[in-house]
Amino acid sequence: MKIPKKHTLIHNEQKYNYLQFDSVFTFNEFVDHKASYLSDHNQSIWKDVMDNASNRILEKKDWFGSPIPKSLAELESHTSFLGMHLLKEIQPKIQDKLSAYLEYLAQSELPKPKIAYNDRGLGVFSFDRAAMGMFKIHTINRSTPIEENISKLNIELGRKQIQTSVKSVYAYFKDKQNSYPSLELYIMAGANSTVKGNNLLFVGLSCALLVTFMEERGISVEVNVLIGSHFRGQTTLGQIRVKRFQDKLDTNQLLLISSDPRYFRYRGFKALITMADHFGYKMPEGLGRLTSSLGNNFVSAINQRGFVFEQSYAMDKAVREVATIITTYKKRLDEKK
Repeated sequence: MKIPKKHTLIHNEQKYNYLQFDSVFTFNEFVDHKASYLSDHNQSIWKDVMDNASNRILEKKDWFGSPIPKSLAELESHTSFLGMHLLKEIQPKIQDKLSAYLEYLAQSELPKPKIAYNDRGLGVFSFDRAAMGMFKIHTINRSTPIEENISKLNIELGRKQIQTSVKSVYAYFKDKQNSYPSLELYIMAGANSTVKGNNLLFVGLSCALLVTFMEERGISVEVNVLIGSHFRGQTTLGQIRVKRFQDKLDTNQLLLISSDPRYFRYRGFKALITMADHFGYKMPEGLGRLTSSLGNNFVSAINQRGFVFEQSYAMDKAVREVATIITTYKKRLDEKK
């Protein structure tokens, strides 16, 4: 296993120690590997986390979201988002909330490119459009008896020439903006202990809708998830890439690592401890703090072009973050003109 490079920077008098991972898989691999080599202090902190998790399972509390896990083994092996039933309930509500914003933004800020057609061979051939005016030509060659018989036989066998009355059959995007810069998104995962488990879902769902909206307009999007904690005068973070610019979004992986309480409140805690240990720190008993604007402050230090979803535990707030990111992105475009 490749050990990630340690990065340290100081920005606005804040110290950040962070690791970068190319995928969720490499992140989980590092966490599981490092957990076997914890210091005695950090090992005792991890044991406390496991004991607390066991107690919450026995008490059948919804701290881990729904469905409630039955054992620590379930939490340890949890690598796929299980709240799809919640997704079906919440996603339409978020879409309803977002519809007014997106309709306005689609018309006035970032209109979706319209498809036009031409007969000059520019673009992609559209069979569906050509099929609207297709017809068969039943011509009979009467130049000789043999040619006449061959023509009649071809008609009987269905070997007929096919043409279309629709000439403009090549599709292309009309007035497409070719210079839209790519969009780099960062999601601050997790929540403080008072937040209900299922309320963590809003930020991941909103991010997925934002990615769809932008990519429909030809804008490449990369998605990174941040998992971190502030303690002992510094912040330790992991930056996990969930989607590369050229990849299709894996919604399951996005929701798992950004919005799944079952994942964050067990394997995420495990990650906080292992990353602290990797940098030589003793993790405090409360696992540090998830400070407000932690994501924005960190991203402003490493990538000023990045856009951040902070912790949004209410639907309205998550929706506002989507609208803000789109309008800010468009504003940056206008400033470059």
